Amino acid sequence: MGSNHHALGIEVVIKTFGAELAPDAGVVDAGGFGLQVILEGFLKTVEEADAQAPAPVRATASPKVPAAQRNLELPEEGWGYCTEFLIEGEGMNVDEIRDTIAGMGNSAIVVGDEDLIRVHVHTNEPTSVLAYASGVGTLARTKVDDMSKQHRVILESEVPAPTTSPTNGHQPEPAPAATRPNGIGLVAVVAGRGLADIFRGLGVDGVIEGGQTMNPSTKDMLKAVEEVPYQEVILLPNNANVILAAQQVPDLTRKKVHILRSRTIPQGIAAVVAFNPTRAGKANMEAMAGAKDQVQTIEVTHAVRDSKANGVSVKKGDVIALINDKLKHSGHDYGTVVSLALKDIKPDDYELVTVYTGKGAEDKDLKLLTEAIGREFPGLEVEVQDGGQQLYPFILSVE
Repeated sequence: MGSNHHALGIEVVIKTFGAELAPDAGVVDAGGFGLQVILEGFLKTVEEADAQAPAPVRATASPKVPAAQRNLELPEEGWGYCTEFLIEGEGMNVDEIRDTIAGMGNSAIVVGDEDLIRVHVHTNEPTSVLAYASGVGTLARTKVDDMSKQHRVILESEVPAPTTSPTNGHQPEPAPAATRPNGIGLVAVVAGRGLADIFRGLGVDGVIEGGQTMNPSTKDMLKAVEEVPYQEVILLPNNANVILAAQQVPDLTRKKVHILRSRTIPQGIAAVVAFNPTRAGKANMEAMAGAKDQVQTIEVTHAVRDSKANGVSVKKGDVIALINDKLKHSGHDYGTVVSLALKDIKPDDYELVTVYTGKGAEDKDLKLLTEAIGREFPGLEVEVQDGGQQLYPFILSVE
């Protein structure tokens, strides 16, 4: 049976089932709502697969390449459902909602303010998460993906080699439709696959790979701005070395481009979290700028040579910590250096430390670092996210 028949069948189920979700009393069954959301996700997946399916080819077509994730093993408990949505409401308690949702799964990111909260969580019970959230406020942009099934599909199948166009050598993907009420798109410079996924999960439309030693050009950023389906765009450089090139973009496009001067990845994440799809550009820029300035960034790496800066002498191979782009501390292990950096920024003024692990970060080093934070600063909550960034084994966001 063709995928269009599958889509039609799912759509009938949704419409039939959805009719039961709006009784005259106006009460929505939470479990039923969650099932409807999942069914709508299945429908979207089938429709997209049908729309993007390649034309039939003969058996002599280009050879297939193996799936890139073939060497990964599925955990015994499975990976559950990647559940993402917005909660819109009034006077919402972000900390309380974060604690509740974090207890319902893992890899939870719950951020926002009393009017708008963004949620990302991996859970085996997405309907429970959605039921709870729908009792807090109004849900929007809900997406539920079965990660275990996706991984099994990758392992059990092979991916066709990409088709080429006779005119330009590649077949571009169609641009997504503009959906935000305020008509503003988001573009960010990001280094690291994990960080790129985080930014996309928070609603960024265009991600430009870049960062230390691989700074994107003005042309790269202009191309990303032109490709998003919005005539007004906020561009986040997320690196002090990229800001100058980013500032050239507004003069090269007919679109209205705002440059948010984010100097670090944590600043960029805080700014994106503060973005409200119903606010105008100027109001969003003010809110995002304020949010980024509330975050302290600690970047941890190794010295590549003997040097001295800001009164700090380092030897080649030393662990060093930069606070908001400035070299501040050096030492022989991650735990000691990070503890010194945290003391430097008055940790009593903050509540949460998010550790983004990069290439070269080993489990034993992460354990040493998180244990040191827990021991030295018991009032700080610690979260760990896979960033995948180069050069910095650890980037810490303190907020």
